[in-house]
Amino acid sequence: MSERAHSMKVVIGPSPYHPEEVIPELRTRFPELSFVHCEDRAQLPAALADAEVYFGWLTRDEFLAAKRLRWVQAASTGVDSFVRIPELRDSDVLLTNVRGVHAVALAEHAFAMIFAFTRGIKAYIEHQQQHLWAVRSLRESLVQLTGQTMGIVGLGTVGHATAERAHAFGMRVIAVDLLPVHKPNYVDRLEGEAGLNALLAESDYVVITVPYTNRTRGMIGTDQLALMKPTAILIGVSRGGIIQEAPLIAALQEGRLAAAALDVFQTEPLPPDSPLWEVDNLIITPHAAGGYQSEAQTIRSVFVDNIARYVHGEFPLRNQVDKQLGF
Repeated sequence: MSERAHSMKVVIGPSPYHPEEVIPELRTRFPELSFVHCEDRAQLPAALADAEVYFGWLTRDEFLAAKRLRWVQAASTGVDSFVRIPELRDSDVLLTNVRGVHAVALAEHAFAMIFAFTRGIKAYIEHQQQHLWAVRSLRESLVQLTGQTMGIVGLGTVGHATAERAHAFGMRVIAVDLLPVHKPNYVDRLEGEAGLNALLAESDYVVITVPYTNRTRGMIGTDQLALMKPTAILIGVSRGGIIQEAPLIAALQEGRLAAAALDVFQTEPLPPDSPLWEVDNLIITPHAAGGYQSEAQTIRSVFVDNIARYVHGEFPLRNQVDKQLGF
């Protein structure tokens, strides 16, 4: 063990995932390290002043207070809030995320949203509240997925999980990605960004799973929505700000798009006066799609794995982020 490791301070910040629960295990495995849990956000800058490692969310002021910081482990897959800190983005400080932890949950949530429309679940719940036995009113409008086209924008871990499930339903799967280097056998066509317009025009369902970066900000707007079929459904589960909300509202209200479902928004929490709340053919969930029964435990396990790698000098770390690309 190096002298640096002997003096290393690791700070675990406030988080709903209770990362402090791994401290006893880490102290047993690495007794030479100092592990500090800071529950109070106001005390975080002082706690970070001499820290080398931090696990949690971070503001610019908190980062600037951390003069000795060498590695930040995010508790999320998206790291847009971290790379928006210019000093962090342009520094030598390592940034890792929990990519892959939420892939299956997000894919399942996307399909739950799709089924809410295609199988009439949203409408039938409303009928149930009215004690209405409407056996024929919706039956002819129900849709099965087999033979339909799923378009996936961003074939990362979430995109792959979505594609696998779409293939299992007998769907044709097409995808675009910034780095279209490997097409799995459950994807019928994979193209780079230049293939986005064709994907939008051909797809019956479009699922947006790209990270939020300078290249993806507002990438689905008026022109892109105009390419989609009026019978298509758009699903957003990665980050707000990728789908432009005002053009989406207009397309839904004017019947140029059949339906949409969003778990992520430009402003979160979604303001009570947002016009999105009033759109009938839109389903809203509150950035909760990544939740599942072992989410917190799995997030913590990534940090435990990376602590071991960091201490033993095994680089790159798991899920190490290219801060310039933003993922």
